Amino acid sequence: MSEKKELALKVLTLAVLASKGLKIARLSGNRNFDEKVVKAKMKSMKANGMLVPAIIVDAKKVIEAGLEIVDFETGEIISGADAARYVVLVDANHRYEAHLNLLEANKDLKDEEKYKGEFYLIYALNEEIAVSRMFSEINICTNPWKGGDFPKGAKMACKEELPLLDFIVELTEEGYPLPTASKWGTFKAGITKEIMADAMAGKISDKLRKTNGLERGRRLLKAVAEYLSKEILKSRTLIDWIIYQYDEADDDQKGATIDNLVKFFSSLNKEKAEQIEKAKGQRGGDTKETIINRLLNNFYEQFTQSQSASTDE
Repeated sequence: MSEKKELALKVLTLAVLASKGLKIARLSGNRNFDEKVVKAKMKSMKANGMLVPAIIVDAKKVIEAGLEIVDFETGEIISGADAARYVVLVDANHRYEAHLNLLEANKDLKDEEKYKGEFYLIYALNEEIAVSRMFSEINICTNPWKGGDFPKGAKMACKEELPLLDFIVELTEEGYPLPTASKWGTFKAGITKEIMADAMAGKISDKLRKTNGLERGRRLLKAVAEYLSKEILKSRTLIDWIIYQYDEADDDQKGATIDNLVKFFSSLNKEKAEQIEKAKGQRGGDTKETIINRLLNNFYEQFTQSQSASTDE
């Protein structure tokens, strides 16, 4: 049995990898670290050790698949020439970050308080599966990712220019939920995590190739952001209200409706914006969404009346 095959069937430690001159890398397109998750992993690993090994693959295989990888600790991009010195974490990035943080924290602790856990790894058992498919299968089937994590993974794997995907990645990177980001870009929640997972495996939906709603979404976002906070923009309430106005318009008036909505949001003042921002649901009464919709309806009616008045003059 070859040394590589023998290693693939064993649970390894970082010390074993280091003895063979191997370091840890991660996919540059992997989801960002969630500090709450890292802290939870740190607490668990310090108390219980590592319960399940991380999954790794050879860095050379990942680079050959056209994916970019970076040194886990330095963030430096790893070239094909350096790939032989790395393995890539396909799974357990948060656990490894927690492990490194615990080791760093040891510097300020007494010996009896120090973390003494080991980090365990195992090579992916199915070497025939494509790396991009492996990556999506591990994360979609066990479902540890949130919807907003998938666009970045899809962008990493896709070689095709997809402006809609780029737009959605921009928003999800800022904390927009995937359904909300999809609505800003398409006026529908049709860009799902399943579509993103398929894109990571090379199966690109026609929905990702459409660009007819991008300019509309960017214009509206820019106008809304003049007075309203990002937290309001991230909520589905605002974009759902916008979509309703658009859907209610006759086909020949939809373009004019978007122009009018852009002007409306650009015309908001601080006082009106604060009323929207500070809206709160009432126990036994109206929900926050209902209150915001009522405010928007009232403000929009005032705006359209003022527009009509200025046209009549």
